[in-house]
Amino acid sequence: MENKSYSYGMKITGVLLHSFFTVIMTVSIFLLVALIDKNILQLADIGTEEFLNSGYYLSCMEQKCSDLSEYMLLTQRGEFRSSEEEKRYLRYNNEFQQENTNFCYWYKAGGVWYTNQPDTEEGQVFDTQTILMEAKTMGDYLLYDMENKEFGTDIHGLENYFFDGYNSKMYWPLEDVVLVIGVDTQLSAKDDLYEANLEYTRLHPWIKVSLAGAIIGMIGWLVSLVYLTLAAGRREDSEEISLSFVDRIKTEILIAVFVLIASELLYVVAKVANQKWDVSGLLVASGSVSFLIDAVFLIFYLSMVRRLKAEVMWKNSLVCWLGRGLEKTFRERSVTVRVLITFSVHLVVCFVLALGAFHYKSIGAMLLLAAFCGMEAYLMLRKAVEHYRILEGVEEIADGDLNSKIDVDDLHGEDRKLAEAINNIGAGLLHAVDDNTKNERMKADLITNVSHDIKTPLTSIINYVNLIKIEDIENERVKNYVRILDEKSQRLKQLTEDLVEASKVSSGNVKLDMQQIDIVELVCQTGGEFNEKFETKELTIVTKLPKQAVYIWSDGRHLYRVIENLYNNVAKYALEKTRVYVEVSQQEDQAVFSIKNVSERSLAMENSSVDDLTERFIRGDSSRTTEGSGLGLSIAKNLTNLMGGSLEITVDGDLFRATIRFPLYRVELER
Repeated sequence: MENKSYSYGMKITGVLLHSFFTVIMTVSIFLLVALIDKNILQLADIGTEEFLNSGYYLSCMEQKCSDLSEYMLLTQRGEFRSSEEEKRYLRYNNEFQQENTNFCYWYKAGGVWYTNQPDTEEGQVFDTQTILMEAKTMGDYLLYDMENKEFGTDIHGLENYFFDGYNSKMYWPLEDVVLVIGVDTQLSAKDDLYEANLEYTRLHPWIKVSLAGAIIGMIGWLVSLVYLTLAAGRREDSEEISLSFVDRIKTEILIAVFVLIASELLYVVAKVANQKWDVSGLLVASGSVSFLIDAVFLIFYLSMVRRLKAEVMWKNSLVCWLGRGLEKTFRERSVTVRVLITFSVHLVVCFVLALGAFHYKSIGAMLLLAAFCGMEAYLMLRKAVEHYRILEGVEEIADGDLNSKIDVDDLHGEDRKLAEAINNIGAGLLHAVDDNTKNERMKADLITNVSHDIKTPLTSIINYVNLIKIEDIENERVKNYVRILDEKSQRLKQLTEDLVEASKVSSGNVKLDMQQIDIVELVCQTGGEFNEKFETKELTIVTKLPKQAVYIWSDGRHLYRVIENLYNNVAKYALEKTRVYVEVSQQEDQAVFSIKNVSERSLAMENSSVDDLTERFIRGDSSRTTEGSGLGLSIAKNLTNLMGGSLEITVDGDLFRATIRFPLYRVELER
């Protein structure tokens, strides 16, 4: 997977998708649990749209038969019913003796029969076949006739209730019992069967939705979690594992906080599950809680993943921290033992004095305790003041004042030793800086003096060579010798002048005439002077200059020397028949000049470091077969720094690029 797949936007999208699938999966599961709790969710009902053909309808009928069985038993007990049985009897009586009901029954046991049909007359004969015909005309029916050993029903599955369940043997005897049930399949009466039909019609479509949502949510949850696991700690522009502020929390603390928050959220989930909700309320409540749980889970899980990838799980744990602390304690026994002994003495003395002062109410012990605490406070304050004085001295030395000394007269113990050591460090640094300054000055003076001593005989050589050139020399070999002498003497003269200038620039002994300079105009003038040299090597100049002026604050003469050195470097070392790119631009508050060319020789092989090219006597041609002193880029860099700019050299293979940056000119700078 490419790094672009781990971009910030992609990871945010992954987190949002994971939260979305978590909410979908949780809501679907909550909905399935609610449907199961209502006995609406049955596998047989997934493809069933009609309530009367559903397993939910069968469950309702089984429950009605169970209630009717207990109701008949309680009716037959009469005045022998207990108080609890009387309550159940009244509830069943209200359920089965409604005027408008879709559930009709005829029950006969021991020669006595019962029904909830209001048109039944007292003393009427119980005719099973007549009653059965009436039940069948209602829609669904059931016949349980143990007198004639007959059973029949068109309610599919209800026969299992009477013959397979152990409870049915208790409620429905196998002898001298006749039960006829009729159900109005039009559900014209608004009873409990009517309400069950409405509930089934309203909730049944959610069966498919919740199953599909649970499956899709689980797959999406796993896929997004796998992506987030791979992307955790990865960045688009880096191969290293990136840690967040959460990852700096100790591992055990993060686990404890996660367990605490997760426990509270699971408690909230349990409370939500125990509440009675309608569908919309259930969706909102479960979705909100699941979103919070997922957010907590992702923070914890992804932090653990980043720790494992970065291999800091153990390093960032409390156990490791305590282990390192104990190791350090035993390693520095001389210090830690002394501190522990001092602390132990402090505890013992304070305990003894406090016991005498508060338990035995001794005035002397109380005064000693106050004096002991005051002495400790004084020592702590003195220690803090001494530390502050040492810190001030260190800051002064760090700011460059190497002559600063810490007064050790009022310091004590280890603080005094520390201050003396810091003073010695400052003195050593001052001595090293003085030696380095003297060495640099001696180098500069040596170069200047040697260059000056060379210039006098060199001038004489050049003059005599010029006189020889004036003479009429017919020998061609002598003419060639004179030409070589002239070239070498001129090169030696240039080297001498460059040495003097490099010495002055490196020592800062250069006078600057700072003024407003249009760098665009200066580049145009310099480029025009090198057209002939570039044409000799068939170099094509590609310039990109802004139309308006770009002003900087600089010394025009020295800035020209810098740009001239860069152009001259291109003319000497650029590969023939290639392009040279020159550009001036404005970037934020800076004016930027850059020149690029392809080197004739491999820069990667000639020099080990790009920074070497700006050092003195370093050239792109390490064999030194070309002209040049190796001082041009060094002079250019030092001059640029003196004028407040910066010169940067970059090499990409054989592509050489020099970039000069100067702050843009501001009117207030001139003032």
